[in-house]
Amino acid sequence: MKTWKQLVHFLPAALYCALIFFLSSGPISLHLKFFYWDKGWHWLEFSVLGFLLAYGFFRVLENRPPLSIYLTFMTGALIGLSDEVHQLFVPGRNCDWKDWLADLSGILAGLIVYLVLDRKLKSRKIPQPLTPQS
Repeated sequence: MKTWKQLVHFLPAALYCALIFFLSSGPISLHLKFFYWDKGWHWLEFSVLGFLLAYGFFRVLENRPPLSIYLTFMTGALIGLSDEVHQLFVPGRNCDWKDWLADLSGILAGLIVYLVLDRKLKSRKIPQPLTPQS
């Protein structure tokens, strides 16, 4: 990392991780009729995390997109895995490999959304006029 000031790009992802761990620290008593509703919830929350991680890595490692993609996915995968292991120790919660797969697919979806939006925003930038040199 070039400077400590670049860590600010990871602040949204760090705060969101804290929210995820806070929410997974207690039992959930939602009973919906949709059979795999919890997988959809995992996918949605980790899609947001994937987007936020991609934002941080692509800002800090501007000229290294393959590394940013790799680090976004692997960091999200480790966060998802640690969240599932954390739930082993929470009464009323359980560790499920299918939840982790939903987390992984959410990270990938958030990363893809970030890449698509970033490409669209970069293509809309207005080129600067050339100034004559003296």
